[in-house]
Amino acid sequence: MNIKDAVYVYRLVGGDRLSWHGRYHTHGPNDYEFHVFLEGQGAFLLNRTRYRIEGNRLFLTRPREFHSILPEALEKPISYYAFLFEIDPEKPQDQKALELIQVTEREQQKGIPIEGRSRFLLEELYFLSRSTESGQKQAAEYLLLSLIYQWYGRGHNSDQIQEVRQVSLHKRNDHVERALQLMEKSIQEKMNTQDVAEELGLSEEHFIRLFRKTLGMSPFQYFTRLKVEAASAYLVESFMPIKTISDYFGFENPFHFSRVFKKCTGLSPQEYRKTYTQRS
Repeated sequence: MNIKDAVYVYRLVGGDRLSWHGRYHTHGPNDYEFHVFLEGQGAFLLNRTRYRIEGNRLFLTRPREFHSILPEALEKPISYYAFLFEIDPEKPQDQKALELIQVTEREQQKGIPIEGRSRFLLEELYFLSRSTESGQKQAAEYLLLSLIYQWYGRGHNSDQIQEVRQVSLHKRNDHVERALQLMEKSIQEKMNTQDVAEELGLSEEHFIRLFRKTLGMSPFQYFTRLKVEAASAYLVESFMPIKTISDYFGFENPFHFSRVFKKCTGLSPQEYRKTYTQRS
């Protein structure tokens, strides 16, 4: 297990910090991220679903899942930790931790409650993971594993673990990984599901079924979200007109772009740019 980044945000309300911490984004193939909210009220967007943010609430985002903190839904300033970590499927302890997470997420809704005392362990994890000393970083990885067992390791039997293990093995699909690589390279193009399926040597129906089993959404939905994620960066980091961004990423027209963008992020392109643009 490798902790790639650790962030602590105190009483997030808006402004410059929101432009980074609330952005619509996803992570790589083996990257998972914990968002542990200590206080505040708001909404957390995960793919297409909104979840309520409350104190002492934990959310996990898995590889390729799109997520953001919705700025318009902030009711009270939120404080939280975020830990981005990579799981190595070849390490038994990492695989065991992942299986516990998967069992819990099959039985419960997103946003599991945690005990208030966990914040002290989270503080220690934050400082250990940001250390430049190898021993401290290793200690952080062991502490994260310990927290995963504490949060997710209660009340599971061997049959549940074995069932999840079989599903996980089924989900490792080279065709889907190749499709993801192709989508990322073709993000500015108008590419449909049949094009990708033909590139992979699969029927369209079989490809859609494989993709949905792996990522929980259709190839078209995922490709659209990739485009929105990339477009959101252009909205924030450039003065490029919205019509130009719409054309650049292959949307039919600005109206179509705006409708799709708002469906994914909860904000129109204009609102997103106004909310997240960095102030100089």
